[in-house]
Amino acid sequence: MSQLFFSLLLPAIVCGGIYTVVVYIRAHDGEKTSLLWLTAVAIGIGYIVGYLGIERKLTFLPIESIHWLFYFTLFALFSSTYWDFSGWRRLISQLIYSVALPRILLNSYFQYTWGTLEGIIWWACLSIGIFIFWNIVKQSFSAIPSSNTSIPFVYFGISGGTALIIALSGSVRIAQHAGTLTVLFAAIWIITIVLQRNLKSDSNSHVFSISASPVVTFLFIGIWMNGYFYAEAPSVSIILLAISPFLAQVRQIQAIQKLGDRKSIFVQVGLIALCVSIAIIIAVVRSGFFGEEAY
Repeated sequence: MSQLFFSLLLPAIVCGGIYTVVVYIRAHDGEKTSLLWLTAVAIGIGYIVGYLGIERKLTFLPIESIHWLFYFTLFALFSSTYWDFSGWRRLISQLIYSVALPRILLNSYFQYTWGTLEGIIWWACLSIGIFIFWNIVKQSFSAIPSSNTSIPFVYFGISGGTALIIALSGSVRIAQHAGTLTVLFAAIWIITIVLQRNLKSDSNSHVFSISASPVVTFLFIGIWMNGYFYAEAPSVSIILLAISPFLAQVRQIQAIQKLGDRKSIFVQVGLIALCVSIAIIIAVVRSGFFGEEAY
């Protein structure tokens, strides 16, 4: 029970508390755009609390890949302070992080498994993939109408699907990290629904500004790479999870726009949910849940 409290309930309480304060500040003073990054703080601090609840201690010199998630979160929080305001620093940081993340997380693969050429190919492909996913995350924040609560719900579903897929792959520990991320988005989603009136009065009413993209990207990428390379989660499932937020862009299609806001949002969320569901089904089949033949 204590494990559940410190890895799930307490992070949700911390994240929800910080996010509630952010909502009220933004609702009563919409001009305070310098505070947009505090939503990233709610997610980041909430995850750090959950990380310590799962790992029980802080490893100052990371031994395992999963230990880097704590430090990645700190780097993401630092980056979020200027992400809304500095275009050139944002681009340079995004390029550096996209290249650095796979090299740090997969150090053991680079040292002991891959040859030089194979390592370079993996490094290049993963770096490009991270850069693309990061842009997908940023675009998804504004793809769904800002007054809607669907964005935190979408990421709640993606993180929940991640936790289930990795658990089916046999790594409860990595799945717990995804579970922590799930309850953070759940807390934000619930609070957004409850305080929606306050959000609507805010001129910067997107639930997530782009300053939240570093922490969201770092945590998903860190968990997915640990899940695939160290827990053998199905590659197709991970890819489907990664591209699912991109489906929010279907609203740019003229035929979808003609449906009106409510129906177009339903289509957006429905397609994302379908993509995540397919990813889960693939993981269930690969896990042998239906018997040896299913695997």
